Amino acid sequence: MKSFLHRCTLLALLACCATALAAPAPRTKIEIKDGWYYIDGHKFFVNAIGYEPGARPGEDPYKQRVSNLPEIRQDLNNIKDAGFSGIRTWSEMTEDELKLVQASGLKIVFGIWTKPDEDFGDPKVVERDLESAKRILAYTKKYDCVITYLIMNEPMPAHIRKVGAQSTLDLWIKLRDLIHREHPGVPVAISGNTAITGWLNLNVFDVYAHNTYDYTTEGSNFTHGYANTNRFVAELNGGGKPVLVTEFGRSVSRQGAGAGQYGGNTLETQARAMTRAYRDLLDSGVAGLCPFIYSDGWWKGGEPAVHNDTAEEWFGFWGFKNLNDRTGYPRPAWHALAEYNQALVASPRNQQFYLNEVPVEAFLRPEVKRLRVIYQDAVLWEAAPDAYGYVSGKLSFAGEDLKDRELVFESYNAQSRLLKYESVVVLTGKEPIVWPTLELRTPVTDLDKAKEVPVEYEIANNTVFSLGSELRYVFAPHKGWEPGETHQQTIDPKRKQQSVSDTFPLPDDCFVLGLYAGADIRYGKFTKTIYGQKFLFRGTWADPIRIK
Repeated sequence: MKSFLHRCTLLALLACCATALAAPAPRTKIEIKDGWYYIDGHKFFVNAIGYEPGARPGEDPYKQRVSNLPEIRQDLNNIKDAGFSGIRTWSEMTEDELKLVQASGLKIVFGIWTKPDEDFGDPKVVERDLESAKRILAYTKKYDCVITYLIMNEPMPAHIRKVGAQSTLDLWIKLRDLIHREHPGVPVAISGNTAITGWLNLNVFDVYAHNTYDYTTEGSNFTHGYANTNRFVAELNGGGKPVLVTEFGRSVSRQGAGAGQYGGNTLETQARAMTRAYRDLLDSGVAGLCPFIYSDGWWKGGEPAVHNDTAEEWFGFWGFKNLNDRTGYPRPAWHALAEYNQALVASPRNQQFYLNEVPVEAFLRPEVKRLRVIYQDAVLWEAAPDAYGYVSGKLSFAGEDLKDRELVFESYNAQSRLLKYESVVVLTGKEPIVWPTLELRTPVTDLDKAKEVPVEYEIANNTVFSLGSELRYVFAPHKGWEPGETHQQTIDPKRKQQSVSDTFPLPDDCFVLGLYAGADIRYGKFTKTIYGQKFLFRGTWADPIRIK
């Protein structure tokens, strides 16, 4: 009897073990709420570096895709060691490559390469795109490292107009709904670009995603500044959804646009620009960002075996010395980003006013064991992160009058060694603030009915702020990558009410016009840009997809 019971117990244990082995692992739960990503109930900041497998020297990922798993594994190790939480791709990874991402612990913003220049109104094209997406989803839905799908990158306004805005929208919705059915719970978006499609209504998607570069001559960057350029995407779309910046960077090609910053940057300039961009993007309130790009794209000039001196080929943070180099070497920007990633301070933000209670929120690497806030040479607040590297709290200035405050954030490891510091300048006070205003006015409502566009810029400043002496404005015909006409006019800082007028002769081929304006205000150390923008269209072609 004892032997029989022993055998039964053993069989039962084996059955339980077999059941346990057969049971699928718990799935990651992704939630989108309050403008943030939450993964398994924890707020998650998407810090996903742009990564293009099959793009080593001599390779073209869009012609003859090479998949070298050992190289990808090493790249992912480098990316994780530098403090990134994920990668962003443009075209799909293979299943074997995706397994490596899953094993690494990194997340992925997964690109599905739906060509942005095809005929979205052609049923055969649409069917082919849907079948391609189904083929990819058949394996991606098995991996919970996928936290967002990007179904298109930078569709051009001229092409959308040519093939039809409604056809474009219909394709996006079909792809979105397909992904929602096949991989439930994973957000879907496209990557627009603030330089060409800042007017797109992105509410059809789960996330407001866009590429954006800090080139000083480019539209709203010239008028608003880089932080506000990214902030107004959420503002125009109504807010409420996470903003994900899916490309930003600087090229270190020898030749470039100089002051425009598209190429021609030194390695040191690239490094400083990337950390400055991180701060600006955090100040804009983004829920995630994808710096561009892990390594150079030798293929972009049309000769994959030659590293041509064109800006597009030199955005990488990891360079390769020649055609035979398979390992590469990190550039200064890589080291700068690795240090900056130690602590991503999402709140407080520059250019923001707080009613005497300043929220603190930061996402820290495992090495950081303490976050400290210094104000006026004294420790104001400090705290340890939770098990996920998240820390939050509040700084109270109860009852105090309006004041500009420079707050220094220090990050320390377990041995109390300083790993990183940075400062944020905010404005606090016990009463709601009254801001100076900047308004754009034009009688033109339809470009079809105008030969020119007169615009009046009215500035009112009956406040405690000092007004700068310059109004910046831009007329930007969004035909392609042209930056638009930039203008500056002197204004009187002492006048409480003033206006500036100008007129833009309308080109015949301009079918969407962006009007941007900005001016700076100051209170002590606190500075802020007040800004405005307006989009005008030719006829009704953009109605299905534009912000109303």
